Amino acid sequence: MDIRQIIMAGETNTVEFKSWIKTPKYKEMIDLLVKEAVGLTNTKGGIILVGVEDDGEITGCTKFDEQNIIEAVYDKTMPKLFTDIDVIEIDNKKILKVNVEKSSEIVSTSNGITYRRLGKNTKPYYPSEYNSNKISGFKGDYSAKIIENSSEEDIDFIEVENLKRKLQSRDKDSTQVMFTVTPRNLSNIDSECNYMNC
Repeated sequence: MDIRQIIMAGETNTVEFKSWIKTPKYKEMIDLLVKEAVGLTNTKGGIILVGVEDDGEITGCTKFDEQNIIEAVYDKTMPKLFTDIDVIEIDNKKILKVNVEKSSEIVSTSNGITYRRLGKNTKPYYPSEYNSNKISGFKGDYSAKIIENSSEEDIDFIEVENLKRKLQSRDKDSTQVMFTVTPRNLSNIDSECNYMNC
């Protein structure tokens, strides 16, 4: 499907139009592009066509810097979002096609706001809606769920160490009071926990 056909089909959950002329302030345009890019990457990925009005009219873009835009999107997202831009000329007007790939992890703005596409609109995406936080038949944080009929053989000690390393990379003091959990000292932990009613 060529770019004219995409524009004629209108906005979808993978295509967003953004007016350049109606948002003359550069910072406002960047904030809008960040929001839409985050929404797309958290859904299916897609494209943002800058210089196209909501009704599909091509009004074009002037005085833009593609590198500056992709770096601004990168700087204003967490984890960092990589995009690329194609400049397309239609009827002597330049539009920017911002390409956004689907992310394998949840992306938010640098302000901590997460978005997702809902049809042709971008809406806030709350942690309670993340699939990674859901267990069938359980509402709430899965890390707090008590797993019945489990034993020390079910613990993956490599993953425990990986978690400790991740915590320590964020805060070097966070694991100083932690000790290495092994099958040998697990029974001691269980005894102490029973004694302390934890």
